[in-house]
Amino acid sequence: MSLPLKSLTIDSNSKQLDSKQKKFHSNVQRALEHFDSVTEWADYIASLGKLLKALQSWKPQFNNVKYYVPSPYQVSRRLTSSLSPNLPAGVHQKTLEVYTFIFTKIGQDTLAKECNIWVPGILPLMSYASMSVKSHLIELYDSHLVQLPKETLTLLIRPLLASLLPGIDDESSEFQPLTMNLIDLLKKINNDSLFWQTCFLIMIKNKGRRLGGLVWLTKRFPSLNAVPHLLAELKKKNNEGVPEDISKEEKTFSVLLPESKDLVTPDTTLLIRCLVSSLTEGNDLLIKRGVLDLLLQRLHLDSPILQNISTREDVKLLIMTTLKTTLSKDMSLNRRVWNWLLGSSTSTGRSFSEKERNKTSEDIESNEGTSDFFSMFGLSIVIEGLKELVNSEETVNIAFNICLAVMDRWEIGSAIIPEMFIPLLLGSQRFSENQQILKVAGTFFDAVETNIIWGKVFQWFMSTKDFEFLNFILTRFNISTDEEIIVRHLPMILLALLSISNISDTTIEFKKGASNRYSICQQLLDSIPERAYLPLTHSTLKFSDKTTNNNTLEKIMDYYISVSDPSKIQESEKLIELSLPFSTENLSFLTVKAIHTIVLENLKNSSRVYESCNIFIRILDKIPTMENNKKEIAEDWSTDQLLNGVSEALTSATIEGQAVFGILSLYSNYLAHRIDLISSTKLLRSITVALWPYIVGPHKQLKAVKGMQALIRNIPIVYVEAALAHAFVQESDISKQLKAIELLWSHFDNDSGILAKPLQLILDELFDQNNPHYLYVSKWLLNLKQSKTINRLFDLLVNQLIKFDFWTRDSLVGEDDMDEFTYRIQSLLNVLVTNEGQIIEVFSTELSISPTLSIWNKEDTSTFKNHTLLIILKFLEMKNNNNARSIRSVLLLLDHLLNGTEMNFRVIVISLLQMSSNYVSLGDIDSESMAVSLINIVSKVLRLSHVKGIKLDIFNDNTTHLKYIDYLVTSSATMDTPLILASYVKLLSESVVYFEESIFRMILPLTASMVNCLQKLFEAEKVSGGNYQSIILLFNGLEELLDVAHARLLADQRDGYLATSGSRGSDFLQSVVSNVFSTDNSQLLTKIQGERDVVIQSFKQVIDSCIDVWCWIHSTFGNDSRAVSETESHTSYKLKFRTKSLLEKLFLAEPLEVLEGIIHGHQNETAVVLIRALDGNRPKLTVPYFLYSIVVRYNKSSTIKFNNFTTSAMSGNRNTRFEPTLLNKISGQKILVFLFDYIDTLENASVEDFYNEFIIFIKEVINNYSNYNPVATKILKLFALVSEKVYKTSFAEQKTVNREISENFLKYLPTALSDLQDKTIPQAEKYDDLIYLLSQAQYVSNDSVGSDKYNGILSSIVSQCIIPFIRGKNEEVIPTHVLHMCIELSKTAERVKIWKSLINELFEDDKKFFTLAKLEEWRILFADWCQYPDNKSRILNDLLLLIDSKNNSVTPVLLNFNSWNVSELENKCKNITRIAYLVTICPDDFFILQFQSLINYTCQYLVSKEVVLRSKCWILLRALLLKFSISHFNDYWSSIVYCLQTNLQEFYEALQLQGSIDHTSVFQTCKSLDLILAMNVEDFDATNEWLFIIDTINCLTKTEPYMALSDEICETKPFKGFKPTDNSLHLNEYLPLLSNIHSIKTYSELGSFFKNITINSYNTMFQLKSLDLSKCKTDLLDDMLQE
Repeated sequence: MSLPLKSLTIDSNSKQLDSKQKKFHSNVQRALEHFDSVTEWADYIASLGKLLKALQSWKPQFNNVKYYVPSPYQVSRRLTSSLSPNLPAGVHQKTLEVYTFIFTKIGQDTLAKECNIWVPGILPLMSYASMSVKSHLIELYDSHLVQLPKETLTLLIRPLLASLLPGIDDESSEFQPLTMNLIDLLKKINNDSLFWQTCFLIMIKNKGRRLGGLVWLTKRFPSLNAVPHLLAELKKKNNEGVPEDISKEEKTFSVLLPESKDLVTPDTTLLIRCLVSSLTEGNDLLIKRGVLDLLLQRLHLDSPILQNISTREDVKLLIMTTLKTTLSKDMSLNRRVWNWLLGSSTSTGRSFSEKERNKTSEDIESNEGTSDFFSMFGLSIVIEGLKELVNSEETVNIAFNICLAVMDRWEIGSAIIPEMFIPLLLGSQRFSENQQILKVAGTFFDAVETNIIWGKVFQWFMSTKDFEFLNFILTRFNISTDEEIIVRHLPMILLALLSISNISDTTIEFKKGASNRYSICQQLLDSIPERAYLPLTHSTLKFSDKTTNNNTLEKIMDYYISVSDPSKIQESEKLIELSLPFSTENLSFLTVKAIHTIVLENLKNSSRVYESCNIFIRILDKIPTMENNKKEIAEDWSTDQLLNGVSEALTSATIEGQAVFGILSLYSNYLAHRIDLISSTKLLRSITVALWPYIVGPHKQLKAVKGMQALIRNIPIVYVEAALAHAFVQESDISKQLKAIELLWSHFDNDSGILAKPLQLILDELFDQNNPHYLYVSKWLLNLKQSKTINRLFDLLVNQLIKFDFWTRDSLVGEDDMDEFTYRIQSLLNVLVTNEGQIIEVFSTELSISPTLSIWNKEDTSTFKNHTLLIILKFLEMKNNNNARSIRSVLLLLDHLLNGTEMNFRVIVISLLQMSSNYVSLGDIDSESMAVSLINIVSKVLRLSHVKGIKLDIFNDNTTHLKYIDYLVTSSATMDTPLILASYVKLLSESVVYFEESIFRMILPLTASMVNCLQKLFEAEKVSGGNYQSIILLFNGLEELLDVAHARLLADQRDGYLATSGSRGSDFLQSVVSNVFSTDNSQLLTKIQGERDVVIQSFKQVIDSCIDVWCWIHSTFGNDSRAVSETESHTSYKLKFRTKSLLEKLFLAEPLEVLEGIIHGHQNETAVVLIRALDGNRPKLTVPYFLYSIVVRYNKSSTIKFNNFTTSAMSGNRNTRFEPTLLNKISGQKILVFLFDYIDTLENASVEDFYNEFIIFIKEVINNYSNYNPVATKILKLFALVSEKVYKTSFAEQKTVNREISENFLKYLPTALSDLQDKTIPQAEKYDDLIYLLSQAQYVSNDSVGSDKYNGILSSIVSQCIIPFIRGKNEEVIPTHVLHMCIELSKTAERVKIWKSLINELFEDDKKFFTLAKLEEWRILFADWCQYPDNKSRILNDLLLLIDSKNNSVTPVLLNFNSWNVSELENKCKNITRIAYLVTICPDDFFILQFQSLINYTCQYLVSKEVVLRSKCWILLRALLLKFSISHFNDYWSSIVYCLQTNLQEFYEALQLQGSIDHTSVFQTCKSLDLILAMNVEDFDATNEWLFIIDTINCLTKTEPYMALSDEICETKPFKGFKPTDNSLHLNEYLPLLSNIHSIKTYSELGSFFKNITINSYNTMFQLKSLDLSKCKTDLLDDMLQE
């Protein structure tokens, strides 16, 4: 029920007064006016004395006339201000004297009716009153306030109690007993339930009063635990079977103390919230201790209140909050928390069994041990709360830290950790990107007992088959350093993984994770040491035992369930050790048996053979063997199954690719030593045949080599060589044989013993030149020569010649194997005669590394040729040498070795002429061999004719010549193999020298054809690989072709230049000659231009192809974008290197074309990498060309010359100067953008290399600035970047350099900005460039920020780029890019006058300001402008002077504003809005020096008669509340409360009298009240909130009296139809009710606000959330700028 409010009209003279009363009123009014002029505390005492004297100047003459106080609101306001905490005790005492007089005179009844006027001013005093004042204050409380009627005290219960609590927080104070008595008296008079709930409310909302509240609770809080004898009586009734007619709640209260019911009526929510708010992090340590002691003594965890009355959510909130207090790591707190959770008897004096019986809702049998207490009453709630924390990334660390804390107390930790271990680790896996979470998770993992870790992990894995989780555990946590983990648990986990793979009912998900299973097994084996196993011979198990995988898994599961059970964690290590499911030796046996079974099944199914075999080998390596017993496995263990399985798998058509390598590993590491020789060689042969596709394949050769190396390490080399030779024989494709021999040649040396037989089989192909394979082998020999490894082949062949026994004798005998010797000679000869003498040439000069026989020590064997000649001569000198084949073979070899340089050359030739013969044979060869032969014949003819000067007819006849050219152009389209391409390139090389002038006619189609072939091969390389050699050959041919063509072009250009320059002169005769021959010169230049166009087009085709190849390799292999093999990567890098080499060659010839080709069509990032690769990080080779490229696009007539220019395209002679082919395809802007990116990647010191060229370029731009207007901002941006890099080097120490940079920049800047407003050019990008320039302005000005040069640059930008948009006559919206520039500029423009004057102009312009201020960008600009040093204090002070020029006293004055005209009032409102705007957008407390003036003006105008002005000041007050620390308002709350009270009461009275109402003023008043309530300001909330809302639980029912203005207003007629709607608990954020509402049309729209504000304020307390201040500030800005 509402109580009537004293009307504001009692401040006016509305009734007839006698002369004494009039004088009385006049005396009081004059006394109040004295307060307007107070300047110090002594003035307050004088004014209070005059006021007291005035109040004493009249007394009623008749008994029916009561004493009253004129203008009570004004008197109360002055008395309240006199109790300011900044005033001394004397002023406070004098004020209390006046209060005492007033209270005594008006009486208790009047005081009760006017309590809203007189009581609020006294209430805050207790918290800061001095000792001398407290006694007087307590007396005033005792005599008047607590003696008020009960209904008034019910109304004032919360403010009175809040004001008294600070008086008891000091235990040593002499006033504590007196204050306690006052509280006790207040409690007796009021309803106990209301008192307790109010006490809890105060402790929840008012942090500063929690200490006093805790003292009160400690002294008066009744026990909420069950009373033993009452509990015994209830149990007795239950045992006797007495029927129960009472509810569960009544039964609960029957075992509690009678007074405990008042604490939890109507519910326990406030009690729980009170305890929780006192335990949060922001509270003092003493408060936390006190609350925990209270819990220990009077609210046990098993209390019927918590177990039966409170909701589960409330109990969870309380328990989790107590657990969070342990995070502060204070032992005094932790000890109390543990004792409370465990129900420790030391704190209560009772045994656990007593506590357990407190739970009356069910019959619980007694248990022993405090851990059972926690498990029964708290465990499930703790687990539930921790799981909620784990679900959020923000709180998961809290859950980890709580679990780490509870591990200090094993009774709690042993119950929580096993339950939370898996959820916590799953949470860390879910948020694994957060390194902080992983760090805490690692600490937690290391702290948990290993049995719990692996018990829970194993159980979780078996139930979910979550391989990802198991992999996460093994990779992210510290596993390998814990001895118990790696020796005890990991072997069992490995055994379980191996056992689970064969269960018949394995889930589909598990099968999908097969690859994960094997990888996890590998990880486990990485960590398991050998000491974790024992020799298999120690095991009593047999291979034939019928143990199943199910039995194994069941034993492991039973073990882990046992050791991870919380009830058994206390058991000793000895007991756990005895309960291991397997002994170490049996574990070893079962592990080997399990993987053996898996290998057999995988071999049978041809799946996962590679992984299972590797694991099998690794497990066997881990298991130790007995030193005296080489048989490390059981006797009944047979290798026949493995042998049969491997044999069947190798013959299976479905065998997977990786399986071969697994079988190879299994054979080389295991089977080879355990089976008989015959079976071993058969199996080795099968394995080699199966391995053959990988030996010759393009992508897995390196893996095949590693397999061969493994065989060599474990198998006798003879068998491996024989098996390999068998594989060679089985292969009919010579190209694959060569791939295999290349692989072996690259990875095995001559001493390995594996090369001889395969090499012998390959060289046998050379015995018949008609053999189609002959060309392939000869090509391979040429590759050996080019790779400079052919000396190894020579060494091998020569060594084979000197291994015969007859060299130790001087004659031959019948036992000598001359057929083999002949074969070796012929093999060597076949090698030497290949490739047209290239091999024999190397053989003649290569130094011999072969050993020599002792009998030849004095002979010359320095080279292979000399060594071989020596062998030949020694053989010919042998006696009994009648073997014709051998002699013939030796002579043939001799014939090829002789070259005329030998000393006995003539004698040898004469003696062997008769034996010489030609080896000519014809046979059937395939088409490719025929083509190669024909090409080689033509090449040979061309070469010989060129060497001997023979003139060929095919180049004289035009028809024949064209057909020949046509053949060269068209034939390359069908070529793809290295063999034919090599011949083609060779033919081309020999033909080029005959083309001469015709090269310009045929180079373009020829280049196009070769490029098309190259692109075709490149596309195939992308897909399948294997075309590396073909592409390289085409690159070689193109390089040679372009080299010749470009050399010819340079020669023609040089001749043309001489012709044109030679025709010019200064005398008359030369002029005449020049005119005569000008036509011829023009024709010559036209011809040269045509030739250049053709060559450049050819260059462009090759450049584009090279760039495509390079970029693909760079993006594919350089960025790890896909998994590639080592072979692919190696081949690709070789191709990339060759591509770069060709580009470098082309770059040296035509740098501009290459650079522009790279830029065209490629991303800048890739292009930068390629160009840096070309120039070798030497920008002086590239930057000048980019600069020239820009110049030629914007000033074709320029004669600019850069240093070190070598290309013909940029000759200084204008007549022979050519434009780049991409002139019209690449814009100068794109080149500048790329050049910026390129220079940005360079080191600072690199700029010095091209600095001079850059300055030349800048001077060219300055001299011809109009030509470069389209890219002016890009040039400025580039200039800024170069200046920054120069500034950061030692090069900048030269004064001339700095001066040159700044002078050129300052000279160019105005002209560059002159045409910025050209609408035909996109503006946004230009302004982005200028924003970058602003950030680098200190470098281009070569001066510090704020210097004259620096400010000059900024001034130019402001005047030419910003002002035209802002001061323009049109009303267009300022572009976003302009605003972004303004923001960047405002950061450093504090001394730029034109900028400051511009912003100041906008700020003072009403129309523009209120338009611009709504934009976020302008808020930033105005904030920066306001914070400039010379503006910081000036702007606000000027605005304060504008809103009022009168002097402002300490105490606000009530002014009469009626004299203002409309214009003045409007200007004042706008300036107040400007002040509020600046306060809001600037940092917090920025205007702290002006705060006193601001708050004084605000309070002064809030009680003015001008409602418009009042509305604006409410907005200003909200700005002050949001932007200044609340502590600054301590002296002003009384004024603020008075303003709120009077404004709302005026509205209330206007509603009752149906007077005129300004809805805007009322709306802003409500928004201010809404914000203050939402901010929960203690100084307001504790003692003043009751004036505006019902501040107790009475707000729910309104059964008790109240005087709250909002509730009084909502009871008026206009608002009776509204119903309260509570949505506060469903909000995700905490905001005031009127947020996002910026205006109303009528005051009736506030009905919902007045109905809901009280209940909303009460409900938001339960959210325990902080106010979203940022959204409140946004809402405020929207309000102040509302139209």
